Amino acid sequence: MPAAGGAFAAARQPAIWNRPLLEPRILRLHAENAAFLADRIAMARDGPNERALDLFDLEARLGGHLAALRRAGAAGLEAALMALDAEPGPGEILVAATLSLGHRPEDDLCVHLPGRLLVPAAAPAIGAALALLDPPRIGPRLRAWLDGDDPLSVLAALGACGRLRADPGPRLAPLLRHGAAPVAARAVRLAGELGRADLGAPILDRLGSCPEAPRAAVLLGERHHAPPHLLPRDPGAPPGRWREAAELLPLAVPPAAASAEIARLLGHPATRRWAVVAAGALGLPETLDWLIAQMEDPLLARSAGLAFGQITGARLGPDNLERATFPEDPEDPVADACRLERSIESHAYWPDPEKCGAWLAKRRAGLGAGERHLLGAAAWTHAAPPEPGHRTQLQLRALSLEIACRSPSAPLPDWRAPVRLGPDGFGRG
Repeated sequence: MPAAGGAFAAARQPAIWNRPLLEPRILRLHAENAAFLADRIAMARDGPNERALDLFDLEARLGGHLAALRRAGAAGLEAALMALDAEPGPGEILVAATLSLGHRPEDDLCVHLPGRLLVPAAAPAIGAALALLDPPRIGPRLRAWLDGDDPLSVLAALGACGRLRADPGPRLAPLLRHGAAPVAARAVRLAGELGRADLGAPILDRLGSCPEAPRAAVLLGERHHAPPHLLPRDPGAPPGRWREAAELLPLAVPPAAASAEIARLLGHPATRRWAVVAAGALGLPETLDWLIAQMEDPLLARSAGLAFGQITGARLGPDNLERATFPEDPEDPVADACRLERSIESHAYWPDPEKCGAWLAKRRAGLGAGERHLLGAAAWTHAAPPEPGHRTQLQLRALSLEIACRSPSAPLPDWRAPVRLGPDGFGRG
């Protein structure tokens, strides 16, 4: 028989069975997997096939890895910093910054990341990490960084405001003319995203000097001075800027003017991709036969398939409009110059021109000539905000721009916001 009180004495001992087991190799795997998922999510948020369900799954998996690293405390942060040292990519920066911002109270950004990574290119990942903090921690940190003297901290804080659709209020106007050009450009972009029509005049003053000003001005309702500045003059400008311009220009000018710009883009090999993207945004049924013809060109086929679906609502995979055999990926300097474009290209369907032509022949009568269409319906009929459940992320991107151009004083709907599962299905927020 055990000694009296033995069982009770054991019960009074501190419980150790539920303490985290700090195995460095496991923590390193958590850090590496979290970085991979963060990077994958960044691409999937503008993906041609990914839907809310896919984002919900990816975000939940990322949250699990981050929770394990947070649970490990300083050891989790050390694992994230080791992964960052080995591979300093955007995903690794986001994970390390998320752990550091949550674990350390200091406001100075230099405390949280190695000095070699404190460059403007890291700001989006740092801003994304800031946006992942608990709400009580976000506000004070945002205010401290927006009011600070460190341009990178201000840039990251503006990025977090964009992700959260959080309006900095009177802090935003002075930042439009910040001495650091990347900060001023991000402030201008944020003003457009937030529908800050009160800042329209200073943004118009920046049309010729700030690459973000034309897009912001158009989102704020300007239709005279800004549209001519939307398309970059340099065919070799960053693909991200080209895509945004090609998606937005047809929504800001009359169809005849948009068609003329599309024809001009077709005249240069480096901008033909953007001509196809712009044709999809224009949405005229008269362009569908031309888009089917572009499906014969391996460089343009998948972009043409996406544009065809954007206008008609055709689902190339479920509707069996894909090729039976896929060509080899061609060398594409435009897509290869941008991670997002390469991701879109690699995840899009290869359309079959004959199948798409036969599909269209049965439905052409339902597409009114001369009227802009989006996903098989007149563009003006789509409700706001867009329903996320059954739309792809690239479709939600198009819907968000359509809705934003109708309501210039309202924030741009955020198709990249985290996915939430509620009683009525998937939502954003």
